[in-house]
Amino acid sequence: MSSTMNCPECNHEILTRMGTICPNCGYTVGYFNGDIKRKKYAKFFALTVFTPFISFITIIFAQLNKYTMFIGIAIFFYLAIKSCPISFKEIFLTKFEKIFFWLIWVLANSLIFSLIVNILIKTMKG
Repeated sequence: MSSTMNCPECNHEILTRMGTICPNCGYTVGYFNGDIKRKKYAKFFALTVFTPFISFITIIFAQLNKYTMFIGIAIFFYLAIKSCPISFKEIFLTKFEKIFFWLIWVLANSLIFSLIVNILIKTMKG
């Protein structure tokens, strides 16, 4: 059973399903309806794209000494937590989208975490 909502244009009851067109005024339920969801999705997308890159660059430059490495690791964990899909769970409309972003997040952070572990192992040996 599909859930319903009141049309934001004319207050007529319509389905919340994406693509639903209000028979009264023609309003279409879209993916980015509403400024709050659009801004939240944009923030999540930016975090998803830029956070792994920023973490990678930070770790590469942080290996100069142990203090900068600890700062780099702290930055990595902070960015990983801030970009975690669990904080943005209300913006996902489909199960595929949810799984896709979780896979990207896990893969990117796993690769960066393995980079950190390899750097730490090499610095302890040398």
